[in-house]
Amino acid sequence: MYNLISYRDHKNVYVGDARGRVFSWTCSDSVAGRVDHWMRDDVSDTCGTCKTKFSMTERRHHCRSCGAVFCSKCSRFESEIFRLRILRPVRVCQPCFVQLKGDVSRSAKISTSSDI
Repeated sequence: MYNLISYRDHKNVYVGDARGRVFSWTCSDSVAGRVDHWMRDDVSDTCGTCKTKFSMTERRHHCRSCGAVFCSKCSRFESEIFRLRILRPVRVCQPCFVQLKGDVSRSAKISTSSDI
């Protein structure tokens, strides 16, 4: 069973489950695709990709692009995130790394072909 609460401005949505966990989403009018906040640490006990259980020795790491929580192995990638104006390589998960590097190679191909 889930409880759903939406504030009057309809920009914040909170969902609670039977285990007492609260999930929140914020809709923003700012830059498309921007993560307003990271997933809270207490929301997930396991890695979002490989399901490794977090512990004192296996720390949580947030992907700077999507905001989800991953283990160190699944978040070992680094990339710039131009849509968030992050111009130096930061920690990202593998799916975001592939997407971000694909975006960079596509834009490089476009600029190279326009130079011809």
